[in-house]
Amino acid sequence: MNDTALFWIALAGYLVAIILLLVSLKKDEALAAKGVWVVCVALVVHTVSLGLRWQAAGHLPGNDLYELNSVGGWLTVAIYLWIQYQYPKFRGLGAVILLLTIGMMLYGVSKPHAIAPLSDEYQSGWFFVHILSAFYAYGCYVIATSAGLLYLVRHYRGGPFSERLPSQDLLENLNGRLIGYGFCSHAIMLTSGAIWANSAWGRYWGWDPVETWSLITWLVYAFHLHARTFLHWKGQRLAWISVVALITIVFTFWGVPHLPTQPGQPG
Repeated sequence: MNDTALFWIALAGYLVAIILLLVSLKKDEALAAKGVWVVCVALVVHTVSLGLRWQAAGHLPGNDLYELNSVGGWLTVAIYLWIQYQYPKFRGLGAVILLLTIGMMLYGVSKPHAIAPLSDEYQSGWFFVHILSAFYAYGCYVIATSAGLLYLVRHYRGGPFSERLPSQDLLENLNGRLIGYGFCSHAIMLTSGAIWANSAWGRYWGWDPVETWSLITWLVYAFHLHARTFLHWKGQRLAWISVVALITIVFTFWGVPHLPTQPGQPG
């Protein structure tokens, strides 16, 4: 069985887990535990898929959008399971996280993904630091935004359904902590990317659209942390900022690369 087949099996497992987690919110809470176990099994399958890809290509996956999105999805799910272990009541949070992860992985697999060797400019340790820190930050941001969305559900909807979700205080705390972790990893991404760009293209920063929007998204998250720490903002305002910030991340990673580039810019 090849890596792509295992990729689809893992994707199916994540989808089954979403169904179990959503049903558990309305009917049987015992289904939530089963959903989490399905996520664990699917992550193991996903890990094997990436391992086979690594073995076949001879390099850490990260050479194309399929590999990048698969690694990003893997990291997001792994971070979620770590959070789940720390806070068992967060099972409902997994449905939102997995839905965003599936969307990311489907986008990646829709692109050409034949196994290929790394081009010269990508054969740098800084490139892999850049990629891994980027997706660690993305995983933290996805889970933080998922917590923010559930906070908004509790705030605006209320009722018995909302009572099955984690408390607003817990969701707000998770939102802030993970954005802090993501922000630090985002800074490592920007720094390592600049060092890698200098070795690959002879300049640290070129103000191309991807670089510019990466900086903008980092500043959006900086504002979130500033508003939380110094302006003492709370509740739905911070939750909405995290939603807007994730939208800028999605646009940076999936939208900006499709914009026209100037001749000589790395595409």
